[in-house]
Amino acid sequence: MKRVTVSSLAMLAVSLGTAAFAADFKSGLQVGGFATAYNVKDCTGPAKGKTLCYR
Repeated sequence: MKRVTVSSLAMLAVSLGTAAFAADFKSGLQVGGFATAYNVKDCTGPAKGKTLCYR
């Protein structure tokens, strides 16, 4: 029973630490941010097989 309690407390501590870290992490383009140019390879149409720059 003591082993179960210790493992439960350890998992709780890890999940609380992860939640605290995730609250500070921001992913993706933020509101008002500027998207930079990026290259893609066209798969269809007249430019098929060419690399294109999107802005």
